[in-house]
Amino acid sequence: MASIKPYKDQKNEWVLRYDSSDPRTGERRQHKKRFTGTKREANKYLQRILGEIESGSYSDLGNITIKQYLDKWINAYCTPTNLQPKTIRSYTSTINNHIIPHLGRHKLNNLKAAHIADYYALMSKSRTEGGAGLSPTTVLYHHRILHQALKHAVNQDYLKQNPVAKVQPPRKNRPDIKVLSVEQARYLIARYSEEQIYLPVFLALMTGMREAEIAALRWQNVDFDNRTLSVTNALQRQENRLELKEPKTKKSRRSIPVPEQVVVVLKKEKERQDCYREILGEGYDCRGFVCAWEDGKPYDPEWIGKQWAKLVASDDKIPNGVRFHDLRHTHATILLSQNINLKVIQDRLGHESIATTGDIYSHVTPGIQQVAADVLENLFSGKNSTYYSLGP
Repeated sequence: MASIKPYKDQKNEWVLRYDSSDPRTGERRQHKKRFTGTKREANKYLQRILGEIESGSYSDLGNITIKQYLDKWINAYCTPTNLQPKTIRSYTSTINNHIIPHLGRHKLNNLKAAHIADYYALMSKSRTEGGAGLSPTTVLYHHRILHQALKHAVNQDYLKQNPVAKVQPPRKNRPDIKVLSVEQARYLIARYSEEQIYLPVFLALMTGMREAEIAALRWQNVDFDNRTLSVTNALQRQENRLELKEPKTKKSRRSIPVPEQVVVVLKKEKERQDCYREILGEGYDCRGFVCAWEDGKPYDPEWIGKQWAKLVASDDKIPNGVRFHDLRHTHATILLSQNINLKVIQDRLGHESIATTGDIYSHVTPGIQQVAADVLENLFSGKNSTYYSLGP
């Protein structure tokens, strides 16, 4: 028996009652739900539930625990169709190692904003205070995952509203960007020219490409005549294999002009690979990766990161804490320091917006502003009349 009745004479508030059977025991269950909306909407919602009960697909997700719901969400949403393999691993790890142990016991329909706020506070506390000692950036990442998961529950009508939306997440830390000086960059290029890590390092400094983009670069993306590299893919690990994926964003697909020095280095590498291909014959991987082992197989982006970390740890001329990704920042910072237009740098890096580029590299802006001030000083004081004409 199903019914819809007003809830305490409140406008657009209804109590829905209906029955279902336990699929394991056949035992009859009675359900009661509150619904906010018009009576027509309430009836439509009730009919949908009754249809699911009739077809055997009904699941009263509102009464299951957060753990049970998140397990279902991972299986349904965290798939290669929706997410990159690296993101799937990260989401699954965060949910299983942090969110479920602390929030998993709560019923989905009883989870309150206060529970979530307490969780964020615990994650943010230092380990000596009994917390997890996570950074604001990491806690914000947890917030986004939980918000996304429970937004799905709202969209599927298992929750009326998302409790995560009521919680103020911590502010994201401004990334601690460490860049190399021009002298340190030159040292790297000269010192490691015979090492396996050389080509990825060289390309990162010269192009600002991301780790996975460098690993995915193939000879078909190299235009020697026009001196450009085309970024069309990212190489990512999926379980036990490396796969070419779409780059990070639409703007990440780009063409990067490079100096003659890059052309010379790449031609030399191409000749080296051609020799190995001739020696190995059918045993050579002919997919044409630029950063490749002797058998033509591509470098794993994770290997690049690990080798770079070993290099930094063993070379006291490179500052501690500099990540491989910071070579990309070094590329951009050097260009900015030479007064290259921010729009040009945005295009080279493949940022979605110029605001992103400006925000990340705001640490360079004061120096550029001083250059602008010096130019104006010279112009108006007459110290140097060779800059520009100020008009007719």
